[in-house]
Amino acid sequence: MTDVVIDVPVSRPTLERPQGDAGGADSLATTLYRAASRYEDFAEEATQLGDLHSSWWGDAYDAYQAAAGGASDEHSRMSDTVRRVGRAVSAYADNLRVHKRTHDDLVEAKAAADGDRTQLVQDVQAATDVTEAHIAALQQRASDLDGRYRDLVADHDALQRQVRDNEDTLRQAFVAGTSLTSALSADGGIPSAAQTAMGRYGAPGDGATPEQVAAWWRGLSEAEQEAVVAAYPQRIGGADGLPASARDEANRILLEDDLARLEAKEDDGTLSELEQRMLENARKTQEGLEDADGFTDPTTGEEPGGQLWLYDPSAFDGDGRVAVALGDLDTADDVAVMTPGINTDMTSTPKYVGDMTNLYEATTYQGDGSSVATMFWLGYDAPAGPFDPATIGTGTAEDGGARLADAVDGLRASRSDDPANMTAVGHSYGSTTTSYAAVDHDLDVDRVALIGSPGTGPADSADDFSVGTDNLYVGRNSRDGVAFFGDEGAYHNPGGLGRDPSYEDFGATRFEAENIDRSRFRNYDDDHGAYFDTDSESLYNLGRIVDGDTGDVNEAPGTTDPWWRWADDDEGERDPSSNEPGRSDTRLGGP
Repeated sequence: MTDVVIDVPVSRPTLERPQGDAGGADSLATTLYRAASRYEDFAEEATQLGDLHSSWWGDAYDAYQAAAGGASDEHSRMSDTVRRVGRAVSAYADNLRVHKRTHDDLVEAKAAADGDRTQLVQDVQAATDVTEAHIAALQQRASDLDGRYRDLVADHDALQRQVRDNEDTLRQAFVAGTSLTSALSADGGIPSAAQTAMGRYGAPGDGATPEQVAAWWRGLSEAEQEAVVAAYPQRIGGADGLPASARDEANRILLEDDLARLEAKEDDGTLSELEQRMLENARKTQEGLEDADGFTDPTTGEEPGGQLWLYDPSAFDGDGRVAVALGDLDTADDVAVMTPGINTDMTSTPKYVGDMTNLYEATTYQGDGSSVATMFWLGYDAPAGPFDPATIGTGTAEDGGARLADAVDGLRASRSDDPANMTAVGHSYGSTTTSYAAVDHDLDVDRVALIGSPGTGPADSADDFSVGTDNLYVGRNSRDGVAFFGDEGAYHNPGGLGRDPSYEDFGATRFEAENIDRSRFRNYDDDHGAYFDTDSESLYNLGRIVDGDTGDVNEAPGTTDPWWRWADDDEGERDPSSNEPGRSDTRLGGP
């Protein structure tokens, strides 16, 4: 080998760990949020103190009222500024955590490259009589290793740039609210870069379409993106067309703000009735999000993480709007969007995150290796219960259907260059809502699955659905009392919510969904709420539908209508079997 030189690349780069303490920044943000709450409380109190006209009038009262009003306005603006700075600190902390995880990944990748380099050097030094093929192999290893080091250098440079941008965005937020004049201004605490970015065409909040919002976002630099997330989390967190990662970051900032601000008011005993509901909503959202973040997929051993795609704790008079996903909505190959039904509000978040965890597991366990994201979407005002007048009407479902279609359009626009295989799942009244989306608003999904449905709203048959007959699936437990409210055929329409999609002439594909623990008598809680249970036929089939492997769905015969009584359902006579992933009696398909 005296005439042959193997150019072994040098180890590079020297990795610099991002400085800073994310936990300390979080503590500062909490302090700022609580301080903002104090300013807000004073502003409200000053307004009330200024209204004493019933017991005091005259020039002195007019002067007092003007002073109180001025104090209220100033403290209100100060509250806004301090809150904006707090949100900037929260964003800084969240980004710092991401940057440190990225650094750790780079350390691991460089250690692997260095190990391969050491082995290459040893192999070169040990080589004596070698063939041309052996020399070529050594040269290829050296070339591949050089490529890995070049990638590490590029990734490290990008990380350092992101770290600098993160620190600069925080610095700008502090500078923008430093002086009393700036702190009391309408834009106090908002960096100029964020204000400039939000003034460009396509920015959310000015009537832009999801496609225009998506194009606007792609036109921003990374630093500008981080700046607008920190400065305008309310507009970013609910903007259709933006990446789920951006919405998640913005909504987590809002969640942290609400928890700190409302808990401070709770300590002071100044919470209004609406604020009390908002605080409960925020706490349940945090609980569900922590469950999603802490989930480990037993099939892959990976932690897909959670995403807070929608967060609005004051909507619908305190029922709230929320959407939490398990997995990455920006990159997942298979995406499910599940719409729940009655008795659902924001406090239900942990329960439905659990259901989405089960659906995620069922999809990945017997899937083809595709990545998965499953999202619980409560973006409409679901009826409060069986005695809510909205439950027996379709108005709420009609409104929810329009909202659901818009949400899916937003998801589609955010990844127009990499469309997901998407399934809409509607449970209970949520199936009626999903039906309106798919019939009246051309819901842009690949498949629809309706479970425990009390009726399909405007649809007369499966042909009316945007996905077509072949892509409409129905799960109905034979002992599910809610499913009896759909129109069974030519004569039965007890609920007024539309046709029963499990009826054989409707044209949908019905799948097995019996509860293996069913009792002799129909039980609303056990059977209507069991569609996402582990060890269930329904969960197995839903996993196959979301994965797109519909050939392995276990089909069931539709119901029939004898016209003089309730519909006949042969599924009620069949012995259910377990389809829980990992069990020895799991059926992988077929009858």
